[in-house]
Amino acid sequence: MFVGDGLRRLAGPDAPGPATGVRLVEDLRTVVDQPRGAMLVLTLEASLRATGYRLEVVLRDAAAAGAAALVLTAPVEVARSAAALAERAGVALLSAPEGTELAGLVVAIDRAIAGDAADALVRAEKAVRGVLAAAGAPERMAAAAGAALGVEVAADLSAPDRDGHLGRAVRIVLRLAELAAAAGPAEEAPARSRAQVLTELLVAPERQAQELAPRARTLGLPVDGWHVVLRMEGPEPYALLDTLATRAARLVRELVGPEWSVAMADGALIVVRTSPHDPGRAGLRAATRDAALLLERVRPAGVELRCGVSTAHQGLLGLRTSASEARTAVRRASSALATYDLAGLDRMLEEWYSSDAAQQAVRELLQPILEQKKAALLLEILRAYLDHHGSPARAAEEVRMHRNAVSRNVRRIEELLQADLNDPQQRLALQLACRAARL
Repeated sequence: MFVGDGLRRLAGPDAPGPATGVRLVEDLRTVVDQPRGAMLVLTLEASLRATGYRLEVVLRDAAAAGAAALVLTAPVEVARSAAALAERAGVALLSAPEGTELAGLVVAIDRAIAGDAADALVRAEKAVRGVLAAAGAPERMAAAAGAALGVEVAADLSAPDRDGHLGRAVRIVLRLAELAAAAGPAEEAPARSRAQVLTELLVAPERQAQELAPRARTLGLPVDGWHVVLRMEGPEPYALLDTLATRAARLVRELVGPEWSVAMADGALIVVRTSPHDPGRAGLRAATRDAALLLERVRPAGVELRCGVSTAHQGLLGLRTSASEARTAVRRASSALATYDLAGLDRMLEEWYSSDAAQQAVRELLQPILEQKKAALLLEILRAYLDHHGSPARAAEEVRMHRNAVSRNVRRIEELLQADLNDPQQRLALQLACRAARL
């Protein structure tokens, strides 16, 4: 049970157990005779007498009476033995602020026990102030609301359902907190849409995306489900994005079953199909059929669009992996609709390279090449040379260059990277990096 503003826990349980009422105690000898489940408020004089071993005696009497809590109204030093006794006895030892008006304290505790409308309103008012002061940050809002309401509020702004006036107050405050979280921190532009947040989840650094997840949940984005990503690209992506997004958003509202989300990111239209459970092979086939329908209905007349379909992955990092797979599918396929290949090395590379740490490692390894004007050509030569086991002739056939030009560029690459391409470990690291850089 929540005990209202001002009371501070000195020892014992984190919160008092179920209380049946409140009693004012003037004589310490009457503690043992108090009704079971009562919160016992000691007067100022009684609190001043409850020092040293007398506090331990009072705690034992309170435990024998089955008291929910013992409230001191004077500053008292609690010895370690008394604190341990309160913990063992299950009696919450609380302290009221110095100078607290006794009658008001008793009335406030009585209202909190009864759970009346006045008490719920006072708590709701304080909770609202805390939520607004938290400036749109879900974790801070949850902490402020929980402290004011006296309930456990999770970081996703949910709380156990309650009946009565307090339950209504909790629901009102949490709805306000959800709206504040959806608007984002006060220093940011207000009222971000689901599409904007989804875009940030896909393109932001991994750590920043993790921080955005609570806000995405409050907006109704099912980030914790299983995601299949459909990625659509056209010849002039930015000129088409707004039109395509509007059409896609209208069409996905007509589809039933999984939840759908639409966003624009990285010069493409991203459509996310989310299920609460692993869709399996049947779900992937259904996603491909949906992609074909979207492609047909969304594509403007005379415009060539290509669509890539990922496999299913779970959670926020899974969403980002699916987005990477869809990009690979659409860029490697020659047909208008392509699904990601489940087999081979690419799948393992996709999952590995979707993390920020892997991307940073690849960038650092290849940085000397990436700084060159013809970085793409040098990377292609290096990849072909390594894939063909160091054969300049076979690499030259693939990249359509003279073998002497390939050999010169390979020597230049070795100098840039300060690498020995005859070393098996260095060869493997560079080969994986070249493949990952193409994803």
